[in-house]
Amino acid sequence: MEIDFVRLAGSVAYAALFIVAAGWDAWTRKIPNWTVAALAVLFVFAQLLTWSTPNWLSSFSAFGLVLLAGVPMFARRLIGAGDVKLLAVAALFAGMENLLLLLVATAIAGGALALAAMAARPYAGAFGGWIRTRAGIPYGVAIAVGALHVGAVTGMLAISQRLTHLQL
Repeated sequence: MEIDFVRLAGSVAYAALFIVAAGWDAWTRKIPNWTVAALAVLFVFAQLLTWSTPNWLSSFSAFGLVLLAGVPMFARRLIGAGDVKLLAVAALFAGMENLLLLLVATAIAGGALALAAMAARPYAGAFGGWIRTRAGIPYGVAIAVGALHVGAVTGMLAISQRLTHLQL
């Protein structure tokens, strides 16, 4: 079995950046702009260097659609700006063909996260920084779960693709 180290490195970077953004959001309730910018740069490099033929129209359409829906939600304080940016960059990778999968996976993860936060609220002191007594949940965690799910399902993550092709 031949390993494509460039694709593997891109997959690890993709997963790591989403995990860092989620962890940062869980701890501080903010998603750092550098993680979103790094993911956008990774998208361009991944499309140009290693992954399938780029479908720029699909990717930028999904990105624009998420921004079109997310900016008014941010303006009404229904979602944070970092959440909108992280979901938009996740949509870049998903494209229009996988946008619904991304949104559904994110919504399911967000619902599970909200239920966990509600159940753990009486024990907030025992869980440290991510469960706070103020309203809201770190939705960047749900977005990261959705993005990683799409990456695994579509084979975008070389790690999952390699695991499915292992012959023991």
